[in-house]
Amino acid sequence: MRGAARPVVGFEFWFSLIYAVVLAPLTAWLLNRLVLFSGQVAISNQELVRFFLSTQGAGFVLLSITFVLAFVFLEQVGLLIISMAATEGRRVLVSAVLWENMTHMPALIRLGLLQAMSYGLAGLPFAGGAALTYIFLLGDRDINYYLAVQPWQWWVALLIAGLLILLYLMVAAWLFVRWLFAVPALVFENLRPVGALKKSWQRTRHRFWALGMPQGVWWLFILLASFITTWVLRTIAAQLLTHAGLSLAHILPLVVAALAVTVIVDLAWFIVGKAVHALLIVDFYGETPGVKLRLHEPAQVPKLISPAYLRKLAWVGVGVALVLAIAAGAAFIENLDLNRQIAVTAHRGSSLKAPENTMSALRLAVADGANYAEIDVQTTADGVVILMHDADLMRVAAINRKIQDIRYEELREIDIGSWFGPDFSNEQTPTLEEAIAFARGRIRLNIELKYNRPDPELAGKVGHMVRRNAFAEACVITSLDYQELQKIKESFPEIKAGLIVFRALGNLAQTKADFLSIDAAQTTPRLVRKAHHNGKEIHVWTVNDLQTTLTMIEVGVDNIITDNPEFVLNVIRAWNDLSDMEKIALRLRRLFLEDDPMLVVDL
Repeated sequence: MRGAARPVVGFEFWFSLIYAVVLAPLTAWLLNRLVLFSGQVAISNQELVRFFLSTQGAGFVLLSITFVLAFVFLEQVGLLIISMAATEGRRVLVSAVLWENMTHMPALIRLGLLQAMSYGLAGLPFAGGAALTYIFLLGDRDINYYLAVQPWQWWVALLIAGLLILLYLMVAAWLFVRWLFAVPALVFENLRPVGALKKSWQRTRHRFWALGMPQGVWWLFILLASFITTWVLRTIAAQLLTHAGLSLAHILPLVVAALAVTVIVDLAWFIVGKAVHALLIVDFYGETPGVKLRLHEPAQVPKLISPAYLRKLAWVGVGVALVLAIAAGAAFIENLDLNRQIAVTAHRGSSLKAPENTMSALRLAVADGANYAEIDVQTTADGVVILMHDADLMRVAAINRKIQDIRYEELREIDIGSWFGPDFSNEQTPTLEEAIAFARGRIRLNIELKYNRPDPELAGKVGHMVRRNAFAEACVITSLDYQELQKIKESFPEIKAGLIVFRALGNLAQTKADFLSIDAAQTTPRLVRKAHHNGKEIHVWTVNDLQTTLTMIEVGVDNIITDNPEFVLNVIRAWNDLSDMEKIALRLRRLFLEDDPMLVVDL
């Protein structure tokens, strides 16, 4: 192993570089082509399900898994060659290993395709079982009821889903071990992909535990060792930063050093893990009856990847990396907007203090100082636009009836506040007209169109109501349904419209929405920059804790949607009281300090 250390590090460097330059851009390009082929610039939310069930979506998943597996196999080939050379006491050049990778790439891609198809086919029965579980146990009520109340059906469904996932992982692990020798058989015995799979299947028969257990124990050790060392390093860094105050001169070198050491240690553990994994495969393969391990003489390496050329290219790469790092740092400083004005939206009103989507929640949102109140609207059986999030009344009134089947005269008599607390026992379902009348001059409204069912009249009714009440300047309309949102933009251009996004593919920043409402967990500085570049605001949901609030402030969002507007406003005020240098220092400290006392003390 000692003799293999240098070529392993060199190979990992070049292979990782090739992975970053080739696979990631290739996957992004393929995805964008498929999205554009569908006639859209982005696909979000419910449309994602239809996309992945389509021919293009299934093809994208299959090709993505194929390329990922192919690159894993290519890396494995390089490490196998280096490991075999080390066991024979021979020295192998990184350039020769890279060239060997290139010669086997077409066959390894075909091998990856065969395995990707097999893993997918093996997962179909489990996916079907999960779908049937959802239909029979959770399909008759709104999913939010199950999330909030968690009845026995919810726990049974979770148990079945967990068992299905466990069983599939066991099947996948079994296939992985049975195909363990496919790559060495393809490379060292010059077998075709199908022949390599068959040969591996034969040679691993009755050897599952003997082959799988050592690898499982080894990778468990690597994960634990990496976790422990990372925890120790982060703990040390956190202690040092705790006593560094908000002095940027003290914090910057500490953070840079801590990040560098942590990254290097994690990479070292990962490289050691993969190298020993390759050695185990070589050892197991050599123990197989009828197999004679022999490392053939390396082919003539083209000048383009000769050792001398690779050394020159490495130095050029280091220089380019330094230039890019400096440019990125300069761009980071230049684009810092540490004093951006951030609006706060009370999610479903102040829903931490009052029942959601009620007049009490709206009144408390005003009292808390929120800029907006987000409300959910849908229509009743007689077409009245009301405030209600779920498709039924199970969660807010313990009545198993759907909103679409209840007339408003009956609905307004139902208590929707007692579930929250006895002080709200007289709370009724308000109409959008009542909400607009109350909000005028007090608070802006974020009106979300809820499509728990097909409701072709909802967008038009809400748009006309906003126009009739001259309320366009005091509200925005949002929805998960991009098609319905486009209707709002076409028929009511004076109303600002935002697309709510759970998950998406493609270029969200180029959609026709005026702003994007994104899950905070999916919000990145890059997404925020692209949206702002395209003239769109970013609203994020649902933010209720200190760490997420600070992260959203730092990445530069325009609006924070929260159940607790009073708390978020306090955090924003504490942030605004800091100087620019203190804000940068706090941002760096938070890379290692989760509950930073420098800001917590002000709350």
